[in-house]
Amino acid sequence: MNVRLKQYKAYINGQFRNSSNHTWIDVFYPATGKLVGQVPACSKEDTEEAIESANKAYRQWRTIPSYQRAEYLLNFLTLMKNEEHLHDIAQAITLEMGKPLSQAKSEVYYAAELGEYQTQWARRIEGEIVDSDNSNEKILTYREPLGVVVAIVPWNFPIYVLIRKIVPALVCGNTVVIKPSVKSPMSALELAKCIDQSGLPKGVINIVTGLDEVVGETLTSSNQINMVTFTGSTKVGKRIMEKCARNMVRVSLELGGKAPAIVMEDADLDLAVEAIKGGRLSNSGQVCNNTERVYVHHSIKEEFTKRLLKRFQEVSIGDGLKNPDVEMGCLISPQDVQRVHSMVQEAVQEGAEVLCGGEPLKELGESFYPPTLLDHCTQSMKIVHEEIFGPVLPIITFDTLEEVIEMANDSKYGLTSNVYTNNYKYVMELTTKLECGEVYVNRQQGEAYQGFHAGWKQSGIGGDDGKHGFEEFMQLKTVYLKY
Repeated sequence: MNVRLKQYKAYINGQFRNSSNHTWIDVFYPATGKLVGQVPACSKEDTEEAIESANKAYRQWRTIPSYQRAEYLLNFLTLMKNEEHLHDIAQAITLEMGKPLSQAKSEVYYAAELGEYQTQWARRIEGEIVDSDNSNEKILTYREPLGVVVAIVPWNFPIYVLIRKIVPALVCGNTVVIKPSVKSPMSALELAKCIDQSGLPKGVINIVTGLDEVVGETLTSSNQINMVTFTGSTKVGKRIMEKCARNMVRVSLELGGKAPAIVMEDADLDLAVEAIKGGRLSNSGQVCNNTERVYVHHSIKEEFTKRLLKRFQEVSIGDGLKNPDVEMGCLISPQDVQRVHSMVQEAVQEGAEVLCGGEPLKELGESFYPPTLLDHCTQSMKIVHEEIFGPVLPIITFDTLEEVIEMANDSKYGLTSNVYTNNYKYVMELTTKLECGEVYVNRQQGEAYQGFHAGWKQSGIGGDDGKHGFEEFMQLKTVYLKY
């Protein structure tokens, strides 16, 4: 498929514009290494203007009734699902980060569905009336918007996470400045076309693309913002938290993960194998809540491994633009292939055995790495503790429930986990004692719109989705009414 080189513009105060310094960032399709687009390398001044535009728009936007704010957003989300817009946004996702086109289309569609769900909270913003100690007084506690929210979006789900952050923020009455990842900036600017056509007041949504050390630094250091919501690595999350602390800016951080999957001796092996295969290999293993390590009871380890190996070997891999329905595309970059491969090689040196994969697929391109299964892994190995963010799965065996709980919790991360068992006691013990924000029992990871996606430990602060995710974007005010 021939792809025309596209040059995008930032979206500030309701206008598409080049950066003030007239410089660009090149975007390459990781499956082929070809240049496919350019986005503005916005300057500090451009970023400050976006913040100023959001602040100005906030004064009016916050006064609009919440159900009317939701109607604006529904217009925008309907445009997202329009066949032409959906295709263009999805193709941009594929070109910038390598996700197969069919999966990119699903991302855009379900992002819009998530946004539509979030608009339903517009008429559910609630407060409380509390009895006072005084007979002639009432105490009111209610929620108000924060102000300007900065949304820093990751490259692996550039549209789903963007919508997850901005729709509840806007319904609550905030305005937003979006910074897409420098690795996947084009899809957000394709989305800006829907924003521009939706009738949303200018300045309510602003999108600035650029380098972290320029745009990111300006956004997180500003005393004119009121919240930063970020999804990405723990390392970057810590830096953002340090920057925001200087101005006491609120943060919501969804960070790294090292999700354990625990397969008990009574597990339905067909179910567990299929769910773990999907939970490890979805998005080529580039998901923060992917299964990153699997603990299997010694009594079923041989049969489980045989079945999982077969499913790993059957996975179709290829250029997700030429073959839109391929199961796995490429990784985000050749550098990530080398990083993942180095982790595999180190595990082998420590005693792991490669059952399948284990070598870059250079015949497909510089950014392809195969589904890789590692046997004979131990708890002390680096690959069992450090986030892989690639299609590699280490297998560890265990004997007792107490032992596997201890090993699963032996991590600085605490985002998600999986449990495969039909034993009620095991379910209760594991869901109670696992130290993570989400536990999936007999199913693959995949959070519901109405759930709450949040990490423990170094996997984050705050969270997304459902009532609790919605309320992240508001602050409480207490009013004492004496009469």
